[in-house]
Amino acid sequence: MRHLKTSFQSIQKKLSSSFLLPVYGLFALLLILGLYRLNGSSMIIDTASYTHSQDAGQKTSEKEFDAWLRQLFQSQITANTLNLHYTLADPSSAEIAQYPVTFGEISSQNEDAQLASLENMQKELHAYDTSSMSVQAQMTYDILDDSIQRSLDMAPYYYYDELLSSTGGLQSEYPILLAEYAFHSKQDVEDYLELLSQYDTYFSQVCAFEKEKAKRGLFMNQKAAENLITQCHAFIPDNSSESFWETAFAERLDQIGSLSKKEKKSYLKQNQELLQDHVYPAYRKLIAVLKALKKEGKNAQGLCHFEDGKTYYELLVKNSTGSARSIPQLQKMTESQRDRCLSELALLAPVLTKSASASIQKRQKNDTASSPAASSSLLPYNTPEEMLEHLKTQIQSAFPAAPKAGYTIKNVNEKLQDFLSPAFYLTSPMDRFTENCIYINSGNNYDDIQLFTTLAHEGYPGHLYQTVYSYSAKLSPIRYILYHGGFTEGWATYVEMLSYGYTGLEETAARALMLNQDATLSLYASIDMGVHYDGWSLADTAEFLGSYGIKQVSVISEIYQTIIENPANYLKYYIGYLEFLELKEQAKAYYGNDFSEMIFHTALLDMGSAPFYILEKYFAKFYKAAD
Repeated sequence: MRHLKTSFQSIQKKLSSSFLLPVYGLFALLLILGLYRLNGSSMIIDTASYTHSQDAGQKTSEKEFDAWLRQLFQSQITANTLNLHYTLADPSSAEIAQYPVTFGEISSQNEDAQLASLENMQKELHAYDTSSMSVQAQMTYDILDDSIQRSLDMAPYYYYDELLSSTGGLQSEYPILLAEYAFHSKQDVEDYLELLSQYDTYFSQVCAFEKEKAKRGLFMNQKAAENLITQCHAFIPDNSSESFWETAFAERLDQIGSLSKKEKKSYLKQNQELLQDHVYPAYRKLIAVLKALKKEGKNAQGLCHFEDGKTYYELLVKNSTGSARSIPQLQKMTESQRDRCLSELALLAPVLTKSASASIQKRQKNDTASSPAASSSLLPYNTPEEMLEHLKTQIQSAFPAAPKAGYTIKNVNEKLQDFLSPAFYLTSPMDRFTENCIYINSGNNYDDIQLFTTLAHEGYPGHLYQTVYSYSAKLSPIRYILYHGGFTEGWATYVEMLSYGYTGLEETAARALMLNQDATLSLYASIDMGVHYDGWSLADTAEFLGSYGIKQVSVISEIYQTIIENPANYLKYYIGYLEFLELKEQAKAYYGNDFSEMIFHTALLDMGSAPFYILEKYFAKFYKAAD
């Protein structure tokens, strides 16, 4: 059990928010994705048996359906300017001439309006019969219909949602999204400044939401509130000249060559004033509200301890993972995978070569090393860029080529390192996908193997690669604003596991490290379901981890609190990963000697992100097309 014990602390925050999407405050469809399965079985099938029944008067023109989808995309993407900007560098490329500059709205009244819109949207969607349309059109129909339905199913639990989290809430994600808000034109600068002017208004809506949660007995526990209060202080600089808000803004202004000195000076002044008048006060107000409410949290344990919390968690897991398996099924699936990993690790131990064993021991000692350079001799790469370029070369035999795209590696601001994920990828716009950014949090003290596999997760063949490839697949634009966490994070975790084989380490050592990581991540998944579905207390969690040799009280307490604050978050990664493994095993069994890893990956990427039951439904068609 030593492998688990020594690596557990090093990845404690690994899964907190690897893939940031600017989704808060957007249309409910983008926030809550509905997922369901037609039947309880899991199998690859041909889509010929799945067609939409045609009712009298239904529309059958694919051209008309595409036009409706484009209109839907235009109306939804303009509901939140952050989403618009991160999806389209130039809105006119999607025939969007005018749009409101807004973060969106958080209120029960707006929620009611959104639900009415969802119901109308579903009626309009059901007016189309796609049985004679292309497979892509049929799949888009199913995904959209499914997303709408699940959003409607989640509607009664509006106040169970949590916008704030010390490991990925809007209070920490929005500053990064705004700091990376690219300035392609003067209009982008104007939009950015207008958003800053609305920061306090938007945060006031967040505060009102939290107050209502408290009235309903659904407010976060006291420890979570205290963590958030500490974090919010980090976004209010002691000295404005050292503020990342101001330095990031000035750097982006320099990228617009057409600005005169006078214009630049004016923009800098406006930015500083808006920060002082709207942004910093927003955080001060949030701090005050959290302080006032922090003792209102009645439940210091999992969701199942709230009234109807267990039902909400079941829906949340389906929405988060894209798997329609029941929680007990997911628990058994997770435990079985962990047992397989540990059994294989036990078998590998005697046959590990001396050099491989030494490499693993060296890595384990460096898990808590203060310097990331301590293990630099394990791999022959000196920079993240070298690692990514190596990965791009290594994946060519098993993954299809993606369009060429550049990337920038940036370090998380030192003052924010304690509050942000160890690494994350910011999505590139669909009309300018050659510009990508990966953030590395140097405060995480990566060793080189951890950094390598993290870059595989965030870059190639992970998020960056999958995003750029999906744009080349030319899916309906509506597909790019439907976030399926199980697919997105499951894919990144799946390829992260494969990346151990690309490190250049001795094969047995690489396999052992991968199995160790797999088993470790499975613990998080089991704890998530144990805490939020079975009602585990901190003592229960400690007993579970203790059975795997993990006994550090401070580590266990922090893990428990993180999972309390982020229900189902870890499941996106691990259950998504397991569903990809399951689909791969099904494909191997179905195609036998004709199975190809290249074709398998091509089919998945060509389908684009979706719930797993929809991937299963259409997989055979896409596999055949990719062959």
